[in-house]
Amino acid sequence: MHLRHRLKLALRNLYSCGFVYSGAAGVMGRVGGPRLLILAGHGVDGAPGSASMPADLKISGARLEGILRTLGRYARWVTVGQGVGELRAGRGRGLVALSMDDGYLDNRTQLLPLLEACDARCTIYLESLPLETRRVSWLHKWFWLEGKLGAAEAGRRCAVELREGASGLNEALAAGADGAAKRIKRLFKYDLPAGPRNRAIQVVFERAGGNEEALCNLLYLSVRDARELQESGRVELGGHTHSHEVLATLEPAAASAEIDRGRKTLEGLLNSDCGESFAYPFGRRWDQSADHAQAVEAAGYKSAVTTHAGLNRPSRDPFQLKRWTLTERLPVHLLVTELCGGFDLLRRMGLDLVE
Repeated sequence: MHLRHRLKLALRNLYSCGFVYSGAAGVMGRVGGPRLLILAGHGVDGAPGSASMPADLKISGARLEGILRTLGRYARWVTVGQGVGELRAGRGRGLVALSMDDGYLDNRTQLLPLLEACDARCTIYLESLPLETRRVSWLHKWFWLEGKLGAAEAGRRCAVELREGASGLNEALAAGADGAAKRIKRLFKYDLPAGPRNRAIQVVFERAGGNEEALCNLLYLSVRDARELQESGRVELGGHTHSHEVLATLEPAAASAEIDRGRKTLEGLLNSDCGESFAYPFGRRWDQSADHAQAVEAAGYKSAVTTHAGLNRPSRDPFQLKRWTLTERLPVHLLVTELCGGFDLLRRMGLDLVE
C-alpha cells in the first residue's frame, strides 16, 4: 500500500472518530436533507457453505449484528427500493439499507434471524442461474478448485484445457505462487472469453470430483428459500443478472440479455415483481457503463447499485447508487460518519476521504 493511501486512511479514521465520539454525528444526523446509506455484503458466516467462501465474501454474525444495532440508533432501516422511493419524494433524513449480493443460503439461515432481532431490512440481489438450474457461475467452481488443489495447480490444469488460449494464464503461473490466486482470478474475470474459460473450469472441476448441483445446494438459496425471505416482510428481492458475468466484458446485446433474462427468470420462478433494484456484478465503474444502466432501466428496474462507497442524496443518479462494502474489520464509526453527513461535509470543501 502506497504511503499516500495509508495517510489518507489514517486521516479518514481520525476524522471519523472525532466526528462520532465528539457528538457531532448525533447533531448532524438530525439536520440536513434526505440521504440514504447503502451497505453491500454477500454472506453471513456460520452456515455449512460458508467454509468454502473467501473471507471477503462473508462477515460474522456478531460483527454484522453490531453494525445493524449501531446504525439503527442513527437512522431508519429500509430496503434499497424503499430508500430510493423516499429520496425521490424528498423524504428520509436518515435512511440506511443493507444489501446482499448473489443470493446465498446463509441469507435465510443466518441473516434473517439478525434482521428480525435488530428490526432491520435487506435487499437481496439474486443471480437467476442457480435458482433456475441449480448450477453455479465459474467463480464458485474456481473457489472450490482453489480449496482442493491450490490456485497454482488448478490454474495449471485449466491451462491444459485451454491449450492455445492459455498464454496469459501460463504467464500468470510463471510469475510464481505468491499472488497467483489473485492474478488468475483477474485473468478469468476480465481477459479470457467466457465460453473457453467456463468449459476449461468445468472439465477440471468435474475431474477433481466436483458436484455442481451439490455445491449449489450448499451455497445458494432455492426458490422456496427466496419466497420465504420475501414473505418475511423484511426482505426485498432484486436482480443481479442471470450468470454473474462482468457486463463490460460482454457484447452489448449479450449484456442486455443477461440483465433482461435475469429479471424475467426471477419473476417467473417467484411469481412476484423483482424490479425495484438491480446490482451490477462486481460493481466497479470499469465493470459497467452508461449503456448497461440504460439496459437495466429498459428491463424495468427502478434503480441500480454499484460497489463504490459514498452517500446517496436525491440528486444521485438512481442507476449509479453508491454502497459501502462490509468487511469484518470495517470500523462502524466510518459508516456512522457517512450516514450522518460527515464525509459529505468534507466533499463540499473538495476533500473526499472515501473514494
